[in-house]
Amino acid sequence: MDIQEFRLAILHKVISELRDAGKTRIQKIGYFIQEAVGIPTKYPFRMHHYGPYSESLETDVARLELTGYIDVKQDHLGFGYHITPADEPLEDWVRLIAPHEQQIGTVLRTFGRRPTHELELAATIHFVKRLFPSVSTGEILRRVRALKPRFDGTHIRESYEELEQLGLIEAENDEDLPF
Repeated sequence: MDIQEFRLAILHKVISELRDAGKTRIQKIGYFIQEAVGIPTKYPFRMHHYGPYSESLETDVARLELTGYIDVKQDHLGFGYHITPADEPLEDWVRLIAPHEQQIGTVLRTFGRRPTHELELAATIHFVKRLFPSVSTGEILRRVRALKPRFDGTHIRESYEELEQLGLIEAENDEDLPF
């Protein structure tokens, strides 16, 4: 399988399903597709201002735009971007992602319409937990709070607990919760 075509097919599917998404939303959906449900897109993610970010994913969005499969327009009020589908996917793309349709659908149903700041927080929690799998829940919450001070502790804890309930991070019995 050509990983480049696979990535483009998944991104086109995501953008087509969302109909209008910003760059941050696409980054977080791409992160969850790879890291939470295990679709092997092989994007290298690193922590960035708004949570996990992949330059390679950003480049693939630009590739889709340059080839006419999507449109990328700045918001007229200056609040980010509007990324919309512009053309139908290649038939090969449909076949490439067919085995992953259910997983992609699950991520889109779970996270596709959430406010961007919630995606940022959930992806950051997931990223930190994957980076430090043996660290206590309390310590994960403290580290996320240090990375994302604009979120209050209760919001961080609730987002962590939701990721546990969704089965996207391992549930732990932890008495060391800071908030």
